[in-house]
Amino acid sequence: MRNLICLLLVLCGCVWGITPMEVVVVYNAESELSKAAAMRYSEVRGIPPEHLMPLFGLKRGDVTREEYHASIEHPLLLQGRQRGLCWPSGPRNGRLPIRAMVLMPDLPLRVKEAQRDGRPVGTGQHRTEAAVDSELALLGSRFPVRGMGRNPLYNKEFPEKFSQQPVLMVCRIDGPDEDSVYRMINLPAQVEKRGLVGWTVVDNGGPYKEGDEMLARVAERARAEHFPLFCENTRNTLPDAFPLMSDVAVYFGWYANPANGPFGRMAPADFRLADGAVAFHLHSFSATSLYDGQSWVSALLKRGACVTAGNVAEPYLGACLNYDIFYTQLLKGRQIGEAALLATPVVSWQGIVLGDPLYRPFGGSRAAAGNSPYARWRQLAANRGALQSVVEQKLPYAHGALWAEMYAHHCMNEKRYSLATEYFNVASNKYGSGRDKFRNRLCMLLAYVAAGERARAEVGMRALLQEAAGSPYLPAIRKVADLVSPPAKEKTSSPEAKKSPQ
Repeated sequence: MRNLICLLLVLCGCVWGITPMEVVVVYNAESELSKAAAMRYSEVRGIPPEHLMPLFGLKRGDVTREEYHASIEHPLLLQGRQRGLCWPSGPRNGRLPIRAMVLMPDLPLRVKEAQRDGRPVGTGQHRTEAAVDSELALLGSRFPVRGMGRNPLYNKEFPEKFSQQPVLMVCRIDGPDEDSVYRMINLPAQVEKRGLVGWTVVDNGGPYKEGDEMLARVAERARAEHFPLFCENTRNTLPDAFPLMSDVAVYFGWYANPANGPFGRMAPADFRLADGAVAFHLHSFSATSLYDGQSWVSALLKRGACVTAGNVAEPYLGACLNYDIFYTQLLKGRQIGEAALLATPVVSWQGIVLGDPLYRPFGGSRAAAGNSPYARWRQLAANRGALQSVVEQKLPYAHGALWAEMYAHHCMNEKRYSLATEYFNVASNKYGSGRDKFRNRLCMLLAYVAAGERARAEVGMRALLQEAAGSPYLPAIRKVADLVSPPAKEKTSSPEAKKSPQ
């Protein structure tokens, strides 16, 4: 009955997102993990058994263009035809349309650059090197393979009829360990019932204006939706071992390699993102490996992310997944697969998206999330006049420290720095753990600097450095100390010099 309802929705052209009947699951038939993950995903999401497609003779890593055609593209076209399915670029002819594909663990990641006489066939934007996932978006089409091609759906809305979708949504479920794989399968279906709740973290400040403006728009959208927001805008990423809050639901950052800050190897092992977290770090080589724990996609998945994205080779900034469009589409209630396709500028290129394409992070019931202090914060934050008094009422009770911290960051984002220092201090005193206490102390000292009270900040930093001796967060505290009390040469530099990229 469920499959019949899904089919009727497709045929009627109702815009309800991707349905299980429109998804195929591709797995490596010679990998036990890949096969088991495919079975589990189909069970969780109600994917019909005939939509599971095995591939043979493949391993992780790279394939040549010839291997891609022979062992991936042609077998999938054949299986689709045998099962009465049609791809977005193919003729309907009464076949069931497929809109999304999910790649399971242990499948090839990259199509290698073609060679002629020992030299690459293409260069720059005309390279034939590409992510397997991005090639599969054009499955069955006659699209040229030399270099990137424009995604006709980029920054647009889906057509009214599903049959008009010209390219395939392709997501991948894979990661550095089995825990990551099964978390990406199991958690989204649970989290979306209530909606994703927690902090939004934006770590801005990179080498190019275009990227900075994109992340600034993400932060602005988070503010407009009244999510509790922690925004870092210096030219450096968050320092190694920074004591970031554990309830980070959404993270967007750039620009470092390999993974660093709260997600790097120097960070304490107990740091985890919130259940169902969506986490991205923009870097040209963020997905060169899914398993090493150092590339950004691998590190973010290791720290609990359920959704991330990256590049298998140099993509050029304008061809990367547009975070602003992606985040905006998620906030409209779209699924991961839909939002990613609308935010992808080019196909047959370097980008991949990891996660369940059916996951709808912000489509859950507001009532189900109502008991969360994060959901309650969103309800109250629009009323600025009442917000401070409500926070004061919450302080003596459970989550009092969290309410103080949320309000402190709210004040920072509104440039009310003196008030921010007061509430960071309250939060620091109320938190019991070292991580939460140290984070709020650091933020309080930076708020002093922003408020023009550098001398007070320097006194507080000297005390904090002594208190944190032996702490796993000491590297981050030392790094922030350089911002609170910069070297003499930096103190005399001009404001314009401080703004220049490193």
